[in-house]
This record gives sequence, C-alpha cells and structure tokens, in this order.
Amino acid sequence: MSRPSRQRLSRESLTRRTLLRGAAGVSVALPLLEAMGVRAFAQEDADRPDPGKSHDGVPKRAVFCMWGLGINGRDFTPETEGPDFKTTPILEPLEPHRGEFTVVSGLKLTHSGGHGGDRTFLTGTATHDAGGQLRISCDQELAAAIGQETRYRSLVLGVKRGTGFGNPQDHTLSWTKSGTPLPAENRPHVLFDQLFRPDSKESVAAREAAFARRSSVLDSVMHDARDLHHALGQGDRSKLDEYLTGVRDLEVAMQEQKSWLHREKPEVAPIDFGSDQGLDPSKSGLDYRRYQRLMFDVITLALQSDSTRVVSYMPRMDNSDGTGAWKSEGNPYGYHTMTHHGEDPDKLKWFTKSDILYMQEWAYFLDRLKSVKEGDGTLLDHCMVTWGSSGGTINAHNNHHLPAVFCGGAAAGIRHQGHLVKEDRRLGDLWQTIFQAMGVPTPENFQGGEADGPITELLA
Repeated sequence: MSRPSRQRLSRESLTRRTLLRGAAGVSVALPLLEAMGVRAFAQEDADRPDPGKSHDGVPKRAVFCMWGLGINGRDFTPETEGPDFKTTPILEPLEPHRGEFTVVSGLKLTHSGGHGGDRTFLTGTATHDAGGQLRISCDQELAAAIGQETRYRSLVLGVKRGTGFGNPQDHTLSWTKSGTPLPAENRPHVLFDQLFRPDSKESVAAREAAFARRSSVLDSVMHDARDLHHALGQGDRSKLDEYLTGVRDLEVAMQEQKSWLHREKPEVAPIDFGSDQGLDPSKSGLDYRRYQRLMFDVITLALQSDSTRVVSYMPRMDNSDGTGAWKSEGNPYGYHTMTHHGEDPDKLKWFTKSDILYMQEWAYFLDRLKSVKEGDGTLLDHCMVTWGSSGGTINAHNNHHLPAVFCGGAAAGIRHQGHLVKEDRRLGDLWQTIFQAMGVPTPENFQGGEADGPITELLA
C-alpha cells in the first residue's frame, strides 16, 4: 500500500508499523530527525477504547533502561521526600525536568545483587542460578499485549551486541515466554537502516525465499515432534512441549515479520553518520557521549514514528560496563573498580563525577522526548521511561535500595511525587505500575511472583 509523504504523515502511516526482533531478533536505533514530526492522531480514534492509548488517542509507550553496577547512593539519594525534595549532585542534571520524574527509593530484588542482575532486572527471578527457571521479561509481556499494530513489537538494545548467554553477564534484558534470550543490537547506524532504509526488490525477494525455507523447516520439525511425542515418557514429553512452545513462538514471529514485508517503512531524511569508527562499542575508539546520544536519538525517532512502543536498553553493563567509564574525561578507573571504592577518596570523587556525566546523558534523552509535540502534550507525556539498576546504592551491588528514576507518562495518568520512599517494595511493583497505567492486565505469575501490586502513589 502507498505511504503518505513525510509532509503528510497520518495515523495510518504511523500506528501500523512496529514490532522489533527481525528474523534474528535484532533491534534498532538511530539519531532523531526533526523532519520526522508526527502529526496528532485522529480524534475519532481517541474515542475508541484502547488499553494501549491515552485519553487523547495517542499510543502509550514504555522504555526500560538498566544501568549496570548501580550508582553512588551517597550523592544520588535525596535526604528529603516529596515534590520539593532537595536535589543531590547526581540528580542535578534532571532539575529542568522536576515534576516530570519520581526518584523511587527502597526498592529491592530478591534474586539480584552481585554482578548478575541483568537477567533479573525485567524477569524478577533467579535465572543466573544453577537450575534457575528461565522466564519471560516484562517488556516482552507488554509487547505481546500492545505491539500488534507496529512493525516491531519491541526494540531490544544494549551497549553490547547479541545475547551474551553463557557468560557471567548477559548482553540483553529481554526474554521470550519460552525462556529464550533476545539478541540486543548496539550499532545506531545499523538500527537506522533496519528501521527506515527502504528495501530493494532484490532484498525483499531474498527475504521471501528465506521465510519459505524457514517455514519448511519448522513444518518438518513440528511433524517429527508430534510423532516423537507418543514414544516419550511423561517427563520427556514436558521437555518436548517446552521446546515446541519455542517453535510456535518463532512461527508467529515469522508470520508477523512477513506481513510487513511489502509495507513501506517510514520516510525520513538521510543521516550522515560519518565513519563507523566510534559507532560500534565492540571496536576500539568509542566516543561514548556521541554514541549514547545517537542511541537515544534513535529510540526517540522509533517511538515518534510509532515503529515500536516498547524498548529495553542496557546502556551500561554489569561488571565490565562497556562504556569506558569516561576515560575521555580523565577518569583513571573502570566503573566496576569505583563501585568497590574501599572509601578511597579519589575513587569516590570519580564515582560521583562519572554518575553525573551518565545522568547528563539521561537528561539529554528526556529533553529529546520532550521536544516532540504529540497529541495534547509531548512524546515524554506519552512515554513511561525508567532509569534503573539491579545494583543497590548502599554499597557495591546490593539487591536492596535499588536506584530508580521513573519519568514521563503524564498522559498515561502518572502522578509524579518528586522523591518517594517505598522501603522494601519490589522492583516488580514499579513494572506493575507501568502495566496498570498502560491499561494492560497483569500477566499470570508476573515476575515469577516477585511483585505485590502497583505503587498507587504514582497513579492518578
């Protein structure tokens, strides 16, 4: 079907495109273009009940960001509560957004701490432990509920590419319902091409052929599995059923991808990324600030063009952080080293300085979201965006007193509190708050039982 020009973008050209996880589960990201302004959504759609939309008919979105290894809590956590809380050095970059975010203190994760919180952050479960149950992450549960109208159900992003599965730390926050990690993408120029670069006739034909081959393989697998099922004992049948669930998930994903194959991508102005050097954190020479802002620009553009409504992103990893920890600013320490400061004053100084620099990048992201006018407000008003970590703020990598900054969502009914102390509440309660604001029922066995209900103070 034909696509309106960039000057005449309509709801039809926006709301029908999002659903990340290409054939290999990749995601996307790239610099924001002001030329991608999204027009207000049709008023008639605003009157239709839709759990994924706010009162003005604009889609609600959610972005889950995990910054590995925690933060220097001494210079992050406010001493006073409420909307007029006294700011701290690390929160100072967010002052222009006061009233648009809430620092939630006291949250915990039963199965986190140490250096393996990446896998627990959105699942709530002890999935790094031997025999731990691998389960779906909440971003994927949300994507399954609201992602049907978009080209990509979700974007899975990280500072490192792939899954990292089998290593001490994962590269991804996202897991399917069959307990399979989804690969993260980490190159903004590659993400941009996947989201916006038009496909050639040759590439479309090649993808159609690939879909046909995969479908043939999956059909054969399912046929053989059904024959095998009758010959197995009860325990093996259960294992086989889990495997077949993963096969069915893949079939569904393939059909969704195929349905978008002949639909045009959003039209955007070309971007000059310059040299690839510094755009791939896997290579040397990373300019982290340039890289991070490109990634946040891409996420903004993906949300603005309604290419996706759910994003998971790990911009700093546990243990080996992947960012360089601001060596360009003269920092002599890696981030992990600073978290184990041993009260060394120089490490503590750089710990706080580094956290301020990271928070400046988060403020940049909020600025970008707020710069986009949408419906009766801004893109930030229609997005619930979380800065969080699975490492606590009291000492190195605790599983309690986790740092969390919950931002945006005014059009989704979020009522910000400035600084809200919720001692001993679970991190999953914050995720459940997002589900309620989105109008999405809490899934069964949410977070593996590691959630007790939404944080009502945040809901209007």
